[in-house]
Amino acid sequence: MTEFRRYDEVAVGDVFSSEPLRFDVTAERVAAFLAATGNIDPAYAAKRARVPSMIASVYLIEVLRARNSPPGGIHAKQSLRFHRSVVIGQTVIIHAWVVEKFIRKDRPYVVSDFEARDEDGELVSTGRITSIWGEDP
Repeated sequence: MTEFRRYDEVAVGDVFSSEPLRFDVTAERVAAFLAATGNIDPAYAAKRARVPSMIASVYLIEVLRARNSPPGGIHAKQSLRFHRSVVIGQTVIIHAWVVEKFIRKDRPYVVSDFEARDEDGELVSTGRITSIWGEDP
């Protein structure tokens, strides 16, 4: 069972995961993403085709998991900036860290920034995730 982090254990500057998070852009993951979004554009069908930029919504799940926040949290908002596309077969390496935490209306918030790069170090995407932290165990 996963040990959840308490809100008071989270600090500005904390990095999520001691090792960078990795997301393999496989044909299966891309096909599942396209099916889930109803995207039937044939431009994404080729073996080494560009991948829709919003595949970031899938690899950001890894960031959310790495935080080890307790159940009941709410994904309040996110902003993403796309710098370049990736293709099937690449690996995206993700770094994420806490930039702010605060209480609003008795709810604990954690704000995290992330950057995703391909295996050559080229910047793929950056962004910010704001979450209401789950209830401490």
